[in-house]
Amino acid sequence: MKPIRIGIVGTGGMANAHADSFKSIPGVILAACVDVVPGRAEAFAAKHGIKHAASDLDGLLAEVDAVSVVTPDRFHAQPSLAILAAGKHLLCEKPLTTTLTEAKAVAKAAKKAAAKGVRHMVNFSYRRSAAMQKAMQLVQAGKIGDLRHVHSMYLQSWVAQPIWGHWTEEAWLWRLQSAKGSGGVLGDVGCHILDLTTAVSGPVEAIRCSLGTFAKIDPKGKPTRTWKGANLDANDSAIIELRFVGGALGVVHTTRWATGHANHLRCEVHGTKGAFQFDLDADYDTLNTCLGKDAVKAAWTATKLKPAPNIYQRFIKAVKTGVQDQPDVFRGAEIQAYLDACMTSADNGRWEAVPDWQ
Repeated sequence: MKPIRIGIVGTGGMANAHADSFKSIPGVILAACVDVVPGRAEAFAAKHGIKHAASDLDGLLAEVDAVSVVTPDRFHAQPSLAILAAGKHLLCEKPLTTTLTEAKAVAKAAKKAAAKGVRHMVNFSYRRSAAMQKAMQLVQAGKIGDLRHVHSMYLQSWVAQPIWGHWTEEAWLWRLQSAKGSGGVLGDVGCHILDLTTAVSGPVEAIRCSLGTFAKIDPKGKPTRTWKGANLDANDSAIIELRFVGGALGVVHTTRWATGHANHLRCEVHGTKGAFQFDLDADYDTLNTCLGKDAVKAAWTATKLKPAPNIYQRFIKAVKTGVQDQPDVFRGAEIQAYLDACMTSADNGRWEAVPDWQ
């Protein structure tokens, strides 16, 4: 089989993770890259041994079989549509888009392309957790009975503490500005925890959400809501109430102010027959269960699982085998519908039905 030629659109910080991951997979070569910032694609190509730094997207598409879109969030839709129209396999960074209208358009294009053998995925990267994958199986097999209560969290602290660098640095600053296309913590990492939670627990029919945007602490220790003329107006804390199809309730919360937590994801799900919990801050591959006789005693059992493949490995497998894997573009559009309901609810303070994403 010929090597699968990968192109990377957008060569900022996250693109390095894509490049390094693809380079580690046998039968895959990095063939091309492109960026709108002059000189950046050339530097990225030199760093990763990529032969072709394209001057535009068309130039990249001529060199590749599959493409990773790693642009800032608001620039996901346009290249994704072009990639699908060109018949190239697509891996898009999360979130799929920043609006439901765009998500529907990309989903429509993906459906048309899939009929011609094109495979597509969205980089909800925490699907690589074996504990999360096993939890999905338990729910689908009815092991915890009927769903009743869910709570999960995604906690970061980089706004509160310079754990990965100061928030004023370029890599982080755009994430605090709606003018730069940021959906705040809700769009940036809220999409991850909503995917993780609902992939395990099932679909949601209604959402109520509260968002918070706090003054940042500048390098001199003073609170500020602007930086060098830019408004720091993207949300940085979110509390999301969920009503699942079937009536169960859940709470999801995420923030960038969780001092003491660099990157903490945790999910706990309770049903009429049992429960499970996994904490990715501790271990991606350990699932804690309370099932059968343990449920009567409120006792928990920890099971260490075999590591699961990451999103890049699964994407390449889907391209090679022609078998679509999850999370696909349609899942990305569904999560965008959840985000859309969150934003509407935050504006009006009411429960919002999840809009149709198809």
